[in-house]
Amino acid sequence: MERLPFGDPFLEDRDLQDHLRKVVDKLVSMGISLQESQDEIEKIFIQKILANCHGNRSRAARRLGMHRNTLNQRMEKYGLNGNHSP
Repeated sequence: MERLPFGDPFLEDRDLQDHLRKVVDKLVSMGISLQESQDEIEKIFIQKILANCHGNRSRAARRLGMHRNTLNQRMEKYGLNGNHSP
């Protein structure tokens, strides 16, 4: 069973996999925790998807695979004001 419904970009794109490993190495060397890393990645994903959806939170929540209320909670958590420019 594939991890992602459209294939695994980390297996298909060696440069992407290498880049991600370097980023993780840098985060570890800086003492950044897994939770801090996950939070920052989630924040960036939310910003990017909101921008792609022109600020439409319902559409963004569907693309992110979460309920709109969850998206609103995460936006509040990360201090995102709803502007759709990352």
